Amino acid sequence: MSRHQHLALLSIPILGLAGQLLTGTDLNVAVLFTAGLFFGMYSVPAAGGLRSPAGMLNAMLVAKFLLIAIAIKLVTLAPSDEGLLAPLATAGVMALGFAGLFAGSLMQRHLPSLQGVGVPGIHDPRMYGALSIIVLIFGYGGLAFSMAPELSGESLQTGGAFGVARVMSSFKSFAIVPALYYVWLLGSRRFMTHPLVLSILTVQLIAGVFTTGKADAMEPLAFYFFVGVLRYGFLDKRLWALAATAVFYYVVIVSPYSQYVRVHGGRQGSGEDRMEAMTTVLWQMATDEDFRQMVNARVRPYGNTYLREEWQPFARFAMVGEADRLIAATEQQEAFTGWETITWGFQLMMPSFLFPDKPVWGTSNYLAHIAGDVNETDMTTQVAYGVMANLYNAFSFGGVFFGSLIFFAVFYYLLRNWFCNPGWTSSPAGATIWYLLIVASFGHSLVEQSVAGLIAAVPATLVVVLVFVIAARYISSFFPGYVVRI
Repeated sequence: MSRHQHLALLSIPILGLAGQLLTGTDLNVAVLFTAGLFFGMYSVPAAGGLRSPAGMLNAMLVAKFLLIAIAIKLVTLAPSDEGLLAPLATAGVMALGFAGLFAGSLMQRHLPSLQGVGVPGIHDPRMYGALSIIVLIFGYGGLAFSMAPELSGESLQTGGAFGVARVMSSFKSFAIVPALYYVWLLGSRRFMTHPLVLSILTVQLIAGVFTTGKADAMEPLAFYFFVGVLRYGFLDKRLWALAATAVFYYVVIVSPYSQYVRVHGGRQGSGEDRMEAMTTVLWQMATDEDFRQMVNARVRPYGNTYLREEWQPFARFAMVGEADRLIAATEQQEAFTGWETITWGFQLMMPSFLFPDKPVWGTSNYLAHIAGDVNETDMTTQVAYGVMANLYNAFSFGGVFFGSLIFFAVFYYLLRNWFCNPGWTSSPAGATIWYLLIVASFGHSLVEQSVAGLIAAVPATLVVVLVFVIAARYISSFFPGYVVRI
C-alpha cells in the first residue's frame, strides 16, 4: 500500500472517533467502535484489496455493520451508542470481531494454494450465454419448487430436494452477469441495452417484486451497475444516474413495499391470493401518495431501535443495531450456547437420507428466541445478527476474536482455491465472473447469517456452481457464437 492509501484508510477511523466524541458518545464505546473501524478498513487490503472477492466482502462487512451506521449517527448529530441495549459489550464485540477478520484475512493469503481444484475461468462467449440461461431457469425454477409445499397449504420444507432447490434459487439474481459478459465478449454495439440483457433484467426485476424481498428486487440492478463499471469505469455518468435512480426506487417503493406487503397477504395463502395482494399493494405504492405515506408511517423493521425513524429504510446497513439485541440478551441472561450453535452447521450439511432428524433451519431462529425477537410458537423466522454476535453468544469475547479469525481464514481459503483465485478485471474473459458470483452469493448472507448457516451454505454453493458449469459446457455448443450487431 502507498502512503496516500494508508492515510486515506487511517482518516476514516480518526474522523469517526472525533465525530463520535463530539456527538457525546461514551469514550469507551467510541474507542472500541473506532478500533472496529480501523481493523475493518485494514482487513480490505489484508485480504487483497477490492479487486479480490475477500477484500470486497470485508468492505461490505465493515460498511454494513459500522461505517454506514456511524456515518448516519454523525449526520443526525446523535451519539453512536444511542439506541443500543448493551453499548459497551456490543462495541467490544465489533472491535474483537473485526480484529479477528483482519487476522484471518491476512492468514488465508499466506496458506499454500491448491492446484487443479475447482472451476476454471471462462473464455468462450457461448459458455456465458449458456450459463445465463441455466442460472435464470434453475434459479427461479428452484425458487418455485421450494415454495410449492407452502403454496399448497403445507409447511415450508428445506430438506432433501427442497434444500437443493433453495440453494439453486440463491443464484437467481446473478443471471444478468453472464448475459452481460456474453454480449461484451462478442462486441455488440449495445452492451447494457441489448435485448438479451434487458429481457433477463426485466424478468428479474418483476420476479424480485413478487418475492417481496428487498434483496431480490435490488440485486439484479446492483450487478447490472457493477458490470457496467467494469467496462466503462467508475466515472461514467450514465452509471451514476442509474445508481441514483435505483436508490430512490429502493427508498420510496421497494423498502416500504416489501416490509408492508409481506404481512398484508404477500406471504400468506395460495399463490393466487399472494399475487393479488402484491399487485394491489404495489399499484397503490406507485400511484397513491396518501397510501405511500400511510405505509411509511406503519412500517418499521422488526425490533429495530438503533436508527431514528427517518433512517429506518437503511436499518440493514446498520447491522450493529441488530447484533446488539442478541449480545444484550446473551449478556443479561448469561445464555451462552457454546458449541451447540456451531456444530449445528455440520448437521445441516448432512444429507437427509443419512441423518433423517437433521435440523432444517439455521440457528438464527434459535438465537432469535434468546433475543426475544420472535414469539414462542415461531420456529421458522430467521432473524439476522451476523457471525460476530453469534460467536459472542457461543463463547463470549474470546470466542469472537478466535472464532472470527478461524472462520474467515477457512471461508476465504476455500473460496479462493475453488474459484482459482478470481479477481476484478476489466476483461470479460477469465475468472472475473467468479469474483462477482462470490460477492453475489455471500454479500448478503455473510453479513446477516449465523455461523451454522454459512457452514452449510459454503459446500452447497461450491457443488451447485460446479453443476451449473458442467451443464453450461454441455449445452454451449447449441448456443450461437455470434450476436446481432444492434
